Amino acid sequence: MSKAAVVTTRDSVGAFEALGFVGTVVEDGLQASQAVQSIARSGRFGLVLLTSDVADVWSGSAVARRLVVPVVLVIPVTSSASGVATVTVRRLIENAVGIDLVGKMTEEKSHDTR
Repeated sequence: MSKAAVVTTRDSVGAFEALGFVGTVVEDGLQASQAVQSIARSGRFGLVLLTSDVADVWSGSAVARRLVVPVVLVIPVTSSASGVATVTVRRLIENAVGIDLVGKMTEEKSHDTR
């Protein structure tokens, strides 16, 4: 059975480790990208969660576009203002259901005059 890892900041790692993830603490996007690549090379993990506050370098990399295993998911954190996770989740939802539901909900909220 493959293990699951998380690449995140010191503030967040404890919660994921309590859920059984193997945690890697990083301070910035470059360290996060290097950590994900190291985890992928190890071959021990089937899933890597990457928090959005450190995902900027990874998300734009060529490695991220061609990597199949492990699955690397960018997950949102409340302290992130970059929007990387929001864009990723929005794209996944659109691919799954064939429509941009997040954009539609945002549009409907802006037209709501209650």
